Amino acid sequence: MSEPTFVYRHAVDPSRGLAATGVLVIKGLLALPHLIVASVLSNLASILAYIGYFVVAFTGEMPTGIFRLMEISFKWNARTYGWLIGYTDDYPPFETDPQYPVDVKLERPINPSKGWAVAGIFFIKVIALLPHLIALAFVGLAAVLATWFGYWAVLFTGRLPVGIQDFVAGTGQWYLRAYAFLFGITDEYPKFSLEATPSA
Repeated sequence: MSEPTFVYRHAVDPSRGLAATGVLVIKGLLALPHLIVASVLSNLASILAYIGYFVVAFTGEMPTGIFRLMEISFKWNARTYGWLIGYTDDYPPFETDPQYPVDVKLERPINPSKGWAVAGIFFIKVIALLPHLIALAFVGLAAVLATWFGYWAVLFTGRLPVGIQDFVAGTGQWYLRAYAFLFGITDEYPKFSLEATPSA
């Protein structure tokens, strides 16, 4: 299984108007329909991931339907937060669009570990991920602040600093690795890293 990847491109000539809506927190209200759908999908994906543990524990295979819904959830979150961050000024579509500049790449697991599935059933996976979840609580807060400062930078300079973009993308990549492991999409324990590489 290859590592799940957060796909983004550096913002080019971001809109000062949208940055102003970000400074005033209006951008979050504009994203509200997507945030609601993303939240519902994330909760549903969590439930299906738990059901998936039992299926994998008994059959050694993750059902395509469960993986597909998790993939949709990850992609919807990426599009929504990618727009909020400012990687693109194009409002996220309510469907998968291969041309949209923010995405995630996931592969359906082949021969997933029955051992990790059993560990998921008994919440051992969550315990194993606690160091990541604690670190991500602080890193995620820093990413929110960086995004807000990025709005100010765009408002005054017309540019979103690359350092902010890469830091927030690295946070997204870290979240993706952690939750892909938790949901059983990968059996590789996530690394503690903010490394992310923009697509060409």
